[in-house]
Amino acid sequence: MERPDPQPVPDALALSERLLGEVGGGAPALVVHRVAPAAITVGRAQRGDADPAAAAPEGLEVVLRPSGGGPVLWDDDLIAIDIILPTGHPLLPVDVVEAYRWVGEAVAGALTGLGIADARAVPPDEARAWPRGPAGAMCFGGLSPWEAVADGRKVLGLSQVRRTAGAIIQVGVPMRLAAARLARAVGAPTGAAKDLAERTTGVADLAPGVTREEAEQALVDALLGAAGRGGAP
Repeated sequence: MERPDPQPVPDALALSERLLGEVGGGAPALVVHRVAPAAITVGRAQRGDADPAAAAPEGLEVVLRPSGGGPVLWDDDLIAIDIILPTGHPLLPVDVVEAYRWVGEAVAGALTGLGIADARAVPPDEARAWPRGPAGAMCFGGLSPWEAVADGRKVLGLSQVRRTAGAIIQVGVPMRLAAARLARAVGAPTGAAKDLAERTTGVADLAPGVTREEAEQALVDALLGAAGRGGAP
């Protein structure tokens, strides 16, 4: 496990890519990222969903990430953890969606342990039926299989990149989410900020007494514990 010092977002992404190359011939890795300065990350295939000209007045750079998915505000309020697994590992099935299941269930378990009683990972059929609103192009404006919800709102974002050596499963849990800033920074349509705020929540909103450090450690412990059990809840 690695906890690097705060670093620019491109460096954080490069670190996980480098570790993936090393993991291809060795043991899995888990990285708990901290970044500075904040930035908007967006999947390469979704680069049109983020507008660098809109991000600049917010003091944010748009950074393309190797995994897919819509824009995310990666700041100090986002707990970002990368799970790096070699090809053929039992926790990395060929089915990309199924690879998320143990992660989502572990995160939901961690949130429950923090006092968020109704946290749960959402199965595929239910996630795909989640209605799409004005914030749907943003990562936390939509819901994918095995992402977690609490109080009916999304509290876990997942993305994944696969290489010959293996995969990086990216975990994002907000302490808080600055919906209005994110919407402005990506040039989102009218109503997107309100829609995003209604669909998303954070640990600090659900469990006000929990610090970032406590939430981060609970997530790490849950993920490592699930990995040790072969992904079983």
